[in-house]
Amino acid sequence: MDKKGETMEFNDMGLGSLEGKFAGTKELPMRDILHKTSSILQGRGKVISLREHAEEKECVTDVRKHFIYIATEVPCEETATIPQVHIKKSFDSVSHDEKFSFRVKGFFYVNHSRRLMKVAYCHTLRIILHWNAKVSSPKKTVTMA
Repeated sequence: MDKKGETMEFNDMGLGSLEGKFAGTKELPMRDILHKTSSILQGRGKVISLREHAEEKECVTDVRKHFIYIATEVPCEETATIPQVHIKKSFDSVSHDEKFSFRVKGFFYVNHSRRLMKVAYCHTLRIILHWNAKVSSPKKTVTMA
């Protein structure tokens, strides 16, 4: 592991021994997973990134997850606020691309070696589905509480 981070790459196509056990079910898609962890701001923060790419008969899926944490020492706690949540979804009927984005930003406090630390965080999830021309996005029902 170097100072900037660590990268690991996984390819789960080597699951040939499992193919016979899933007879009659959907075939296993080809998936590539990339994991990266890095330190930022002289060690005060950390970025964790995950990327998954899967190809199936119906669609190609690209999923990206990012987790960012930045710690700063503070003299006292501020008034707690609720996290900011942003959700965005779109579907392009011409290119058959479906996109979904979810982001949460906020902060929390921890005691570390008798020091009060404020940890700001940002979690992001992005999903892109590219549906084949003959298959459109499956119908979904939405329930809002």
